[in-house]
Amino acid sequence: MENGKPRNLLPLKQACTKGHFGITKAYELINEGKIDAFKMQGRVMIDADSIERYHLSLPKIEPGSLAKRVRPLRRAARSSDHA
Repeated sequence: MENGKPRNLLPLKQACTKGHFGITKAYELINEGKIDAFKMQGRVMIDADSIERYHLSLPKIEPGSLAKRVRPLRRAARSSDHA
């Protein structure tokens, strides 16, 4: 318990689903100290509140800032196009 409040721990896979990231990214975030992880009976458990804090720390994309980065979608080459 931190500050008298119980931890809201999730198994790694559930935490990845909640955080919308994969396992590799989860380990990166743990190693960078951006989310909190604990070992419980040999399993990696993630503090769900730390996922929320991580999401709140992400920078906001300002309106219009993506316009210069957006590329047109490439059409996938079909095998019938080469015949």
